[in-house]
Amino acid sequence: MRITAALLVLQSSRALSLARPRATTKRTVLRGGSTIDAAPVKRITNFVDRNFFVCGMVASVAVAGFSPGPGQACEKFVGKYAVATIFVLSGLGLKLSELKKAATNLKLNGLTQGANLIAFPALMLPVISLLRKTSLDGRLLDGLLVTSCLPTTVNMCVALTQASDGDVAAALTNAVIGNLLGVVVTPALVFALMQKSVQLPPAAQVARSLGAKVALPVFVGQLLRRSSYIRSMLEKRKTLAKRAQELALLSVVWCAFSAAFGKGLGVSGSDLAALLIGLPLLHVAILRLCLKVGRTQFEEKEATAFAFCASHKTLAFGLPLIRTLFEGSPDLAYYCAPIMVLHPAQLFIGSLFAPGLKERNVTP
Repeated sequence: MRITAALLVLQSSRALSLARPRATTKRTVLRGGSTIDAAPVKRITNFVDRNFFVCGMVASVAVAGFSPGPGQACEKFVGKYAVATIFVLSGLGLKLSELKKAATNLKLNGLTQGANLIAFPALMLPVISLLRKTSLDGRLLDGLLVTSCLPTTVNMCVALTQASDGDVAAALTNAVIGNLLGVVVTPALVFALMQKSVQLPPAAQVARSLGAKVALPVFVGQLLRRSSYIRSMLEKRKTLAKRAQELALLSVVWCAFSAAFGKGLGVSGSDLAALLIGLPLLHVAILRLCLKVGRTQFEEKEATAFAFCASHKTLAFGLPLIRTLFEGSPDLAYYCAPIMVLHPAQLFIGSLFAPGLKERNVTP
């Protein structure tokens, strides 16, 4: 009986092993008949898919550094149409109630503008005073002081808030408010801190520019959103819409770094090294501080918008201002260098923070 039972068990196990499909290694056939193991390729594609924005950021910087010419040639086109795409898609994804709520959130808007236009320059004053005792060129520090007085970015803080799944309506509202306030506040700050008067474009001109670059694309997005067909398509193609917005932002990154690599900064190697190391570290510290403060005052999505809007400084506003302040100076490159380095650094650092912030924002 024992021998019979053992034989039955042996036969059963053999039958099961024959019936069980053998594990096979998937292989991809290449041209010419050669094959490669598909598992590592799958792992790589999955990694890129999960970290698409960061991988795209690294690729954009690498391409810009290797060959800045194409990015410089496309700068105006990308600046016009890619930025418009970002705001159209932002408007398409926003409910009108969210925009109204953001516009009337006096606490969030007030603290954001106060942090960006008052606390930021106040924080930089002692830092710059300490740096004046070092061997760092004083002209760079003057440029850094002017940079600290600038308003927030128009498109960058909105796009990074979107990539982080933060409160896009709040970022959009504060980008517009900040650049309108900057027309009055920035010249006053520069005069108070440097005893230099500056004539900026009139408020009406800035308002028209913001209307064309921000309000009009968002309005178009809101009009498209009124269509039930487009809304349903957006719900079904959320990933595609997100990829389109990320690609638009990556094209802006590519052009920004192409301009930085192609034009050069016109400062000495030691000063350039100090800027390339110091400004990114400074921005990381301020961004982390803004996130910490924001989380004590607001919910996570609002804190994300607060942090990006409060910590960013605009190149589009900054370069004309600095050129006006130091017009005719042979050292203009030194005054412009801080904002030229900070602008792409904000993009790069923000994109590195975005995945972690998104994880916090989507977690219930």
